Order: sequence, then structure tokens, then C-alpha cells
Amino acid sequence: MKELWGNVNFRRLWLSQIALALGDAFMQMGFLELFSAHGYDPRVETAKMFFAVSLPGLVLGPVAMMYLDRWQRRTVLMVSDVVRAGIVAGIIVWLLPLLAGHVDQRNLLLAYLGIGLIGVVAAFYLPARSALLPNLVAPENLVKANTLFATSVAIATVGGRALGGLVAETAGVTWAVAANGFAYVASVSLLWRIQMNPHATTGAATSMKTGGWTEFKTGLAYLWKHPTAMPLVLLSAVFAFLLGLLAVVFIGYARDTLGLRTGGIGYLVAAAGIGAGVGICLLSKSAKQSDWLPFAQLLLAAGALIALSYITSVWLAALVVVVLGGVAATVVIYIDARLQAQVEDVRRGAVFAARGMLTSLTMVVAFWLQFGTTLLKRTPAPLVLFWLGVGAAGIAVLMLTLSRAKRA
Repeated sequence: MKELWGNVNFRRLWLSQIALALGDAFMQMGFLELFSAHGYDPRVETAKMFFAVSLPGLVLGPVAMMYLDRWQRRTVLMVSDVVRAGIVAGIIVWLLPLLAGHVDQRNLLLAYLGIGLIGVVAAFYLPARSALLPNLVAPENLVKANTLFATSVAIATVGGRALGGLVAETAGVTWAVAANGFAYVASVSLLWRIQMNPHATTGAATSMKTGGWTEFKTGLAYLWKHPTAMPLVLLSAVFAFLLGLLAVVFIGYARDTLGLRTGGIGYLVAAAGIGAGVGICLLSKSAKQSDWLPFAQLLLAAGALIALSYITSVWLAALVVVVLGGVAATVVIYIDARLQAQVEDVRRGAVFAARGMLTSLTMVVAFWLQFGTTLLKRTPAPLVLFWLGVGAAGIAVLMLTLSRAKRA
């Protein structure tokens, strides 16, 4: 870990991600308080909010695959943060009449449009961030770097939700949402100070001759032929679908089954942070991560979801959430580290963009099912959790079989 702490460029990227995780968590809890305080259905509106931020990743995934490897990734990150800070400011201005009490209700469509624009930027930002890390860190330190990233971001996210719920209830929704804008500004200032040599790109001249569509097809062909990239990308999509369903169902479960308000939900989510820390510590101490590890984690998550569907005690629920937090955090580490280490630099951005496109697809479907159909809206949250766990167990077996066939 000494090498990472001594790497000033990595440290600045790391601090910027902590700031963004805190800001995003504050904004989410601010909107949750907005839904509760102004008579909106929190479960339905949360699904709409997450749908809005996920859809652009699906639509723009091919565009990111075409162009991301042409650009310097640090520049992509800085421009993205500046744009998102401006979008957050616009969202606050739109919400002010409602938050100030000048109107009792307001159509949140424009607010969701702003969140969707944040998703547009994220479609380029997230794969660029993952692809940039190997340009700052030596190959032998990638697992450690991803472990530190996952630990810190998980703690910042759950801590931000716990604190953000308190801020939203006491100081108001405006301050909770505005914290995200401040976080983007802080991130830009940190990224600006990163000093690095230009990394390998596909080359603008070559790309102009062949065209973006040709580059997109080349990226897909590379992904398909790579012995491990495709199974890992598909596994990411599966976990994204499960998390997309869980993110919304958990709100309904915490409110209706456990009787918690916004602040209480934030504290319950903090249990996931404890689980993330424990899981990451166990993973980092393991000398070797087996190929079957993520499938075992998926089975563990399935058991936790089924158990959660029968629990009505807050304290027992918190223990199960610890398990789910540990699984979610360690899966991200495993997949990111393997992709970063095994995919060549010039195609890394395209591979991570493809992963973002597929995970966006599954999350969009997950969120749409919860506000665009009557089935999940009318189904009690515990029952949804039960069938989610059963489905996760079946998917784990299927994905393990497909992965072995691909390697063969």
C-alpha cells in the first residue's frame, strides 16, 4: 500500500472519487426526502430517478465505444465534472418554487431530464475513469488500487447517505442536492493537478478514415474474442440488474415493512458500508482470487435476499444488509481489476464502455419494471426480494456454465 500512498496522481484521483461519492449520496437522499415530504410515492419516483440516470448509458454506450479511446481520459473526467456541476445548479433552480412552498406540487419531469443529462455525461466518465487507473498505477498494484477505491467509495457512499438523510431532514432538500454540485467542483480541482504523460489512443486520423462505426465494430469483435473480457462484462450486467431492482425495492421494504423514515433508511444503508469494509478486507488478504469467486458471491447474495424477505426486525435486516454490502463491493473489485490487467491499453476504454452499455441496459429494464408496469408496483417488497433471490441463484449457475464454455 506504500506505493499507492506515495503516488500523488493516484491519490488525487482517489480523493476526487470520494468527493463524488459523497455528493451523489447527498443528492439521492435529498430527492428521497423531497418525495416523502411532498406527497410523491418514494418507491415509484426513486425508480424513475434511477431510470433517468441509467438510460443514457444504454443509448450512448456505442458512441462511447467509438470515441472514448481517441481522447485523453483525464480531460474527459474534468470536462464531465464541470458539465455536471452546471446541471445540478439547474436542477436546484427548477425545484426552488416547490422547496420554498410557492407551489404544493410540481411535475418532476424536468428534474429527471437534468438527472438524465448527468447520466449522459456518466456514460463517458465512468469507463474513462476505469480505463485511466492503469495509466497511473503499476500493474502489480491494480488489485490494491481497486480495493482501496472500492473501500473508500463504499464508505463514502453509505456515510454520505446516512449524513445526507440527516441533512435533508434538518437543513432541507436544497442543501442536500447542492452538496453534489460542490463535490463536482472539488473533483475538478483535484483532477486538474494530476501530472501524467499522454496515454495511448486509437488516433484521430485513423479513426476519421475508418469511421466511428468501424471502430465500434472493431471494439465489439475484440470483446467477443477476448477469453475473459466477455464473461466479466456479462457478469457485470447481471449484478447491475439485481442491484437495480434492489435499490428501489429496498426503499419500499425499509419504509413499509420496517417502518423507517429517510434518516433511518440512511442509517440502515450504512450497514452495507460495514459489510463492504469486511468483505474487501477478506478479499485483499486472499493470495489468489479464483475464477469461480464472483459466482459464489452471487449465490451468497441470493441467500441473503431470500432471508431478507422474511425479516421484519430492523436489527436482523441490518445484519443481512452487511452481507449484501460485502458482496456488492468485492464483485466490483474483482471485475475491474481483471479487466484492467488483461485488456490492452488502446482498447481498454472501449471495453469499459461496452460494460457500461450492458449494465445500463439491465438497470434500465430493472427500473422500468418498477414504475412502468403494475406487477412490481403492486407486489409487496418482501415477495419481490424473495423471487429476486431465487432468480439470482439460477443466474449464478447459468453464468458459471457459460463462463466455462467460453474459456474452453
